[in-house]
Amino acid sequence: MTFDDYFVDEMEEGKFKTFKHEHFFKEINGVTIMTDQLHYETPFGIIGKLFDTLFLKKHLIYFLLERNKTLKKIAENK
Repeated sequence: MTFDDYFVDEMEEGKFKTFKHEHFFKEINGVTIMTDQLHYETPFGIIGKLFDTLFLKKHLIYFLLERNKTLKKIAENK
């Protein structure tokens, strides 16, 4: 895998226990497809897991989808 088809954002310090956001790119029939993989752990044990289940996971999915729409518009100059 090369920089042309992959990059990663990884938290070094912050509010999450761990946070790694990977971006994979591939070209299919002249169209670039980006796939995100998000791996994270919340702190605070069972309370963090409950917060993740009830709120955080849905928020992060929504955030990534909206951000990707914006990136697509910028990349396509629309």
